[in-house]
Amino acid sequence: MLTTFQHLSPSELSRLAQLVQKIVQAINPDKIICYGSRITTMQDWSPFMERDGYKETIHPTYDFLLITNNDEKRADHEIIQAIEQVTTPTGCAVTIIVQQLASVNEALEKGARFVTAVYSKGVLVYNGTGLPLAIPQVELDMSIIRNKVEAYWDKCFSQAQRFFKTASYCFENEWYEQATFDLHQSVQHTCMALLRAFTGHRSTTHNLSRLLELIGNFSYEPIVVFPCITKEETDLFNLLNRAYSEARYNEQYVVPAGKATILIERVKQLLAIAEQLYQERLLTLQNDQPVSFPLISTHAQA
Repeated sequence: MLTTFQHLSPSELSRLAQLVQKIVQAINPDKIICYGSRITTMQDWSPFMERDGYKETIHPTYDFLLITNNDEKRADHEIIQAIEQVTTPTGCAVTIIVQQLASVNEALEKGARFVTAVYSKGVLVYNGTGLPLAIPQVELDMSIIRNKVEAYWDKCFSQAQRFFKTASYCFENEWYEQATFDLHQSVQHTCMALLRAFTGHRSTTHNLSRLLELIGNFSYEPIVVFPCITKEETDLFNLLNRAYSEARYNEQYVVPAGKATILIERVKQLLAIAEQLYQERLLTLQNDQPVSFPLISTHAQA
């Protein structure tokens, strides 16, 4: 694991250190590994602003693998909520993946793609007990990784497409609440397929906001489909995100026809983006595969 950041400024490092300290005080984890960071800078100018009329706002996002002690009793979502409560006031956004120490070590010993990559290229920003992590013993062949990626994509993304077809059928019959539930499932399975293809991480959350935030580690394109930069856009996304539970259990949950129409188009757009990203990912895996000799003919012998 790395212990330094090459791309962060001294002020950014100081802010990151304060962020990590708040997480440690709230959770008391065993280790925290940073496996991604993004810094969005907003520059505003107006003659009606104070001083010189220029304002620059920095919004950093950090991706953490938070490793808990083996005796941790809290559920993952409880830990994530506790972290968000202390980090939101700092102006920093965080995405958290929670795993117990024993689970991480077992995954490392098996050469699991996500934790192995985080171990090899991530930055250890907190080491509580000092207990060492297992050293990855197995390095999967690139062809094996590609086969695994293709197999999971075929299964999970096909489910996403089927949910979309079902949603379209329900929409045509004006069953808008049922259609929105199926759209939720289509988005969830699309996000799960992307995460597995790019990172190897297997997510089981139904929270679309969290899934899209995790995808932000390697692509902004899916997030742009649901921008949430206005109240109207936020309400639209929340209508979709709540559908998993409320479309089934809340009799007051109603989806207007106009909202359903927009959501159908948005999810269709997301599916197209996901397919394109996947094809690019396959090409990358193919290019990363080493060439070995002698070459073997792919043509059948006469």
